[in-house]
Amino acid sequence: MPEKLGDPFSYLPSDAVLDAFKDFLTNLDSDDALKTELQKGKMIGVLVVKNSNGEIGYLLSFSGQLFGKNEHPGFVPPVFDILTPDSYYRSGEKEISAIGKEIKNLENVLKLESAMVNKNSVVVECETRLAEYQEFTKQQKILRDSLRPTATAEEIQKMNNESSTQKNQLKRLKQEVEKAKLAANIPVDQLKNQIDNLKKQREEKSRNLQRRIFRDFRFHNTKGDEKTLLDIFSDEVMPPSGAGECAAPRLLEYAYRNDYQPISMAEFWIGDSPSGRVRHSGTYYHACRSKCLPIMNFMLEGVDLEKNKLDFDYENEEIKTLYRDDDILVISKPSGLLSVRGKESQTSVETWAENICRDYSGPKIVHRLDQDTSGIMVIALNINAYHHLQKQFENHSIKKKYVALTEKIPSIKEQTIILPLAPDVSNRPMQMISREYGLYAETYYKVVNEKEGKALIDVYPQTGRTHQIRVHLSCKEGADAPIVGDRLYGSKSIVCRLMLHAEKITFEHPNTQKEMTFEDKAPFGL
Repeated sequence: MPEKLGDPFSYLPSDAVLDAFKDFLTNLDSDDALKTELQKGKMIGVLVVKNSNGEIGYLLSFSGQLFGKNEHPGFVPPVFDILTPDSYYRSGEKEISAIGKEIKNLENVLKLESAMVNKNSVVVECETRLAEYQEFTKQQKILRDSLRPTATAEEIQKMNNESSTQKNQLKRLKQEVEKAKLAANIPVDQLKNQIDNLKKQREEKSRNLQRRIFRDFRFHNTKGDEKTLLDIFSDEVMPPSGAGECAAPRLLEYAYRNDYQPISMAEFWIGDSPSGRVRHSGTYYHACRSKCLPIMNFMLEGVDLEKNKLDFDYENEEIKTLYRDDDILVISKPSGLLSVRGKESQTSVETWAENICRDYSGPKIVHRLDQDTSGIMVIALNINAYHHLQKQFENHSIKKKYVALTEKIPSIKEQTIILPLAPDVSNRPMQMISREYGLYAETYYKVVNEKEGKALIDVYPQTGRTHQIRVHLSCKEGADAPIVGDRLYGSKSIVCRLMLHAEKITFEHPNTQKEMTFEDKAPFGL
């Protein structure tokens, strides 16, 4: 048994929790209904616990709902069940839904009323008179213009007075049309005001219902402290929808309420991957940050968490200098090191370069590698070099080659993947496939070696989106082959790093304009 509980946001599943998950899967084979339901895709939480008698067991939970309910036999109950038959949530939802139906009905009436405005008899009559008079004044002007060359001064004055009178009459007719339309629009304006008031009423009821629910979601920690979701997220920031309904908080809350000691916890995805997101059935994933991080930070206050044994110690790895002149610095970054300063860590390639290049106008990071990716980076040592290299990246004239070791052999050995990528806002820093909001992303790959169910792949990204290679190789629409060590996108292998390396780069020197190629062989293979 592990001595410490793992960090939910950076952990390696223990043997104990893996055995518990296997036991769950074995039992699942005898429950066809649950198996079918889970195949739709669900995150399952597993928590190994010890009771007051020293007995070891495990708890199960799920995120969201199963069969449209918050509870299911064999799983811990929700922290707060909003779906009970007598729940104020149900009555509140009915009220909000009723307002929504009323708004929809009024909007349909509004469309009819708006369409009828221009068919109003008074409006039509005024517009007809206006149109006829406009045509009359037009013909009168033509007549006056033809008479002016031979007219006397007295006749010209008379024509000017006539023109002025007709303009005033035209103005009055236009005003009559506007008045008629305003009168006809009164029912429309009343409907609009009624709809706006109902929308405000619906919004207020929804907000009050949410706040009441968030107040009833009460969490505890090992010190016995209690906080509601509103306390945890503070009154200034409303908790995100679904907060408190994820698997990990459910497990810990049930354990605390029943005096169980948490020993080891993990979350596993079962079933199909959600649309656009990368999930592999049977693979463990870390807790989501958008909903769970504030909650788990409170629930784990005072708990000495186990450091992830597989966190790569980049401090024992050197940054290799491959080339340096007065314009550029070419290096090879170890896995685990940030390319630029982060919120929680100042140690990065950027800070390293600033320390060793103090005599230059300021080293600038032209492109980045993911923290977990190793390999070649090019650093500009002056502003001219920076702009020159940046333009090459923007024009996609720089050629890059990566090497990846994948969990399985892709069924298609060589292909170009074009799938647009966007941030997964509820699971940062993960990216997702989004044809609506994503940016164009293109990756070409070729399998170069196969052994024991794994593949060594040469990868040539044509664009440089965040996590592009990782998502394109892992997702089912792409290669469907997660990179070994990729704890974000579905790797099951227990290794100390992501097996992705930027091995080769070709670009034009910003000063000499000569083509330059640098290569640093991947520190892994088959």
